[in-house]
Amino acid sequence: MTRQETGIIMDILTAAYPRFYAGPDRPNMRSTVNLWAEMFRDEPVELVAAGVKAFIASDSKGFPPHVGAIKNAIHSLSEATELDAAGAWALVRKAASNSAYAAQEEFDKLPDQLKRLVGSPSQLYDWSQMDSDSFNSVVGSNFQRSFRVRQERERMTALLPSDVRKLLGGLSEHMALEAAEREGQVSLPGF
Repeated sequence: MTRQETGIIMDILTAAYPRFYAGPDRPNMRSTVNLWAEMFRDEPVELVAAGVKAFIASDSKGFPPHVGAIKNAIHSLSEATELDAAGAWALVRKAASNSAYAAQEEFDKLPDQLKRLVGSPSQLYDWSQMDSDSFNSVVGSNFQRSFRVRQERERMTALLPSDVRKLLGGLSEHMALEAAEREGQVSLPGF
């Protein structure tokens, strides 16, 4: 969203909350526009407008939203199409049940986010060899918990501005390289 488009969003908020944006205690509109433009620069204006309108439609307190409230509203609007823990487990359980002879094929069919959690086709094979009661209760419970944790972490990361995500990605990569170097797997140049 550009700075000009942010002005459109601020117009919507000013119309919805006229008392907040008028009078001696009103926020500095230039600073507000700059902040919102920065925080939503990676979002299309239509999506931000939808988040703002969703917030306004459900607001019972009469106060304008802060950036985080709109980020959460946007996420909630797009969350309806996301896979939940039970649905993810159903896909993995089905893949594992067919993995005694076709683990690689079943692994390849899984969505990328589930491949990262499962780890490898050999994990599907190992699960296919387990007692079904243990598999469905212990592995199922652990998988769904891990799925929810990873989903929440990805949600929180998605709410961050792209420059912060990039910075965190660089830090994670650097820490992984340092850990690998400590284990003697990689030699870091200049370190």
